[in-house]
Amino acid sequence: MVELALLERAAGMFDGQPVVEYAVENFLAQPAASRITQIANKTGFSSRRFIELFRQHVGMTPKLFCRVRRFQAVLRRITSGRPVNWTNTALDCSYFDQAHFIHDFRAFSGINPSKYLAGYKDFPRHHNHLPIACMRQATGQFFTIRDVVECGRMRL
Repeated sequence: MVELALLERAAGMFDGQPVVEYAVENFLAQPAASRITQIANKTGFSSRRFIELFRQHVGMTPKLFCRVRRFQAVLRRITSGRPVNWTNTALDCSYFDQAHFIHDFRAFSGINPSKYLAGYKDFPRHHNHLPIACMRQATGQFFTIRDVVECGRMRL
């Protein structure tokens, strides 16, 4: 319900900024970070100004937006119920290699892809919601998302 309310609120956030709307439409069509410079150049704005406008209206940089979209594509793919081949998933979702894929997956979810998939079985049809447990790298202890937020340890 909260997700729907946020989506409705976001629907009008591009009013008066066709450049941002153009960029978002292009990034949604194909979320490849290498296209950011191309799209910025097509807008007529400098890269710095383009990024500033995008961040102001979307809430994140174009690069982070594309990373999030790519991560969401991974989640849709691995939660489809079909057998998962991690290498193919990484390549099909525009990752250069499996190491970059795993790095992004951990950055966004706090856990590795295999642990996510194992935990996902408890939350079918909710690929935007992760199990509320992450592994603290330094100690190997588990902690809650609340702990992450309070400590400010979630890095994207």
